[in-house]
Amino acid sequence: MILPQEDFDRQGYCILRGWLEPDCLAQVQRACESLVEGLAQQLLAQGKIAQSYAAAPFDQRLLLLYRDLPDETPRIFRPELHLSGFFGLFAHPRLLAAAEQVLGPEIRLYPNYSVRPKLPRDPRTEVLWHQDAGYTPGEAQVLRMVNVWTPLVPARVENGCMQFVPGSHRQGVVAHERDLHYLRLADAVIQPLEAQAVSIEVDPGDVVFFSNLLFHRGLPNQADHVRWSLDFRYQDATQSTLRAAQGHLLRSPSRPDLVVRDTEHWTQLKFQ
Repeated sequence: MILPQEDFDRQGYCILRGWLEPDCLAQVQRACESLVEGLAQQLLAQGKIAQSYAAAPFDQRLLLLYRDLPDETPRIFRPELHLSGFFGLFAHPRLLAAAEQVLGPEIRLYPNYSVRPKLPRDPRTEVLWHQDAGYTPGEAQVLRMVNVWTPLVPARVENGCMQFVPGSHRQGVVAHERDLHYLRLADAVIQPLEAQAVSIEVDPGDVVFFSNLLFHRGLPNQADHVRWSLDFRYQDATQSTLRAAQGHLLRSPSRPDLVVRDTEHWTQLKFQ
């Protein structure tokens, strides 16, 4: 058994320490650096910055590029992720094996896979208490799905790590309210449970698996650097996505011809 199933079922999450190899992380970081380089070249061409800060550390460069452009700072990358460096993570054999333990052999990369640069003191990146299922209309509760989250820099309370309410996934889909940037749990739902929250402090190479029904939030980044992370979801591919987008098949004994074959195939596809 790859995933600690008892912990996952009881708490709604589990932390898999040191699961990703340095080479996998390096490829992902290089892909993120490529995204930032593209933004730097756009800003230079538009005359919005005087230099590209090419020598700046990975966790500083985006912050420097948008220091005088706070309203233009990117907070999420999605359509841009069909670069070769991301495929090794999304289709990592160990992650897929763990997902199969929960979902069965037909596995889709759900059409909600993201890179998030969490900049310091940016209210647009402070994610409030919610369930991911709260964003999916209709039959969200029946979706067989597992969320995956992994950082590229150490995630701590100071720089905005996640917090979970263990066991909250057993409540099913609960009421949410619209806030300025995100949905959030109704106060009557979360306030009695907030004291039970635990901070999920993890390092590069660690992976967090959690239920799409789990109550969670992202704390504000009070540090002096960008907290880079990736989040994505695996779904039982025998189900509908309940969205117009269909995602990408990563493992399927019944439809092997439709599975994303390799890195080259991934780069030919689009977010869908």
